[in-house]
Amino acid sequence: MIVWSGVGFFIAVLICAAYVLCKWLFDIIWVDGYFATHLWATGATFIVSAVLCTAFVYAIKQEKLLDYLAKVTQSQPMIAPEKTHKFFLIPVLYWPVILFLFGSGICIYDLMK
Repeated sequence: MIVWSGVGFFIAVLICAAYVLCKWLFDIIWVDGYFATHLWATGATFIVSAVLCTAFVYAIKQEKLLDYLAKVTQSQPMIAPEKTHKFFLIPVLYWPVILFLFGSGICIYDLMK
């Protein structure tokens, strides 16, 4: 069983949002079905999700935001959430790098064929 800790599940939400955005955008710009037939588009999706995850990690590092959320939810403020919250046992701090490297590798592989 995979244990999701805290806000780590938002990484999956951001990856899904990047997928929907890129699939819609690439199919609108080029012909319908372009996203499914080109592997570099999948790599671009991972790069876009890395950018979204970077913004997410930056947002959870903001102490004012964390204090506000703790006040609203009447709970204890989070301490170093980017290191303590995990998705698939990996801290959310590392997911932007993982997604960027994975997406870059897919793009390079497809474009070098």
